[in-house]
Amino acid sequence: MAQSRIENLKALLFDAGDVIYHRPRRGALIKRFLANQGLPTVAPDQDKAATLKRQAYVGQITKEQYQDEILALHGVSDPAVSLGGRRVFDEDQRDIVFFEGVPETLHRLKDAGLRLGVVTNTYDATLDKMEWFRRVGIDSVWDSFATSCELKVSKPDPRIYRAALEPLNVQPQQTAFVGHAAAELQGAKALGLVTVAFNRDNPAVTADRVISKFAELLSLAGL
Repeated sequence: MAQSRIENLKALLFDAGDVIYHRPRRGALIKRFLANQGLPTVAPDQDKAATLKRQAYVGQITKEQYQDEILALHGVSDPAVSLGGRRVFDEDQRDIVFFEGVPETLHRLKDAGLRLGVVTNTYDATLDKMEWFRRVGIDSVWDSFATSCELKVSKPDPRIYRAALEPLNVQPQQTAFVGHAAAELQGAKALGLVTVAFNRDNPAVTADRVISKFAELLSLAGL
């Protein structure tokens, strides 16, 4: 079903994971690594694992510290095994699949004069994600890139959206945020951004617009 154009749209901000790309084989390599070590493939303390991820996302611990702590939760104690585990963790992170239509859509939006930015909760550096994006030729389309571990703040905190907005020189109401998670969409909405839900975590996630294909952003932008 066609949706109405977003009036006065000048910029779009995107979540990265599960919006621009996804990981259909998420964790497969690290699970294989752990199994080969004779270790459990699921961390016995899931609450601790979740806490460590939150800390890594806001830069309270480094990516390497996070990886080592997670490996320790699984029972890794040998430093040499930890070093190998880090490499496998990084391979797992790079094992991404871009959603259909992402490169073409982003380039058309950019060519139409819209400003584009990323707002991502992650422990991976901006430069690392740019390397992933280079594979499909979208590393050069971004006008801003707000990375939580570098800014020490994560969505839905308004400061990370503002950090992405500032280089664009646009008002929140002239900007759409494209996300999949309810809390992150709500955080953008609270700041005055138009919200667009794509690849929703579940059908109950709401937004100003809901799209099922990435390319539908073109019609929302009037292209």
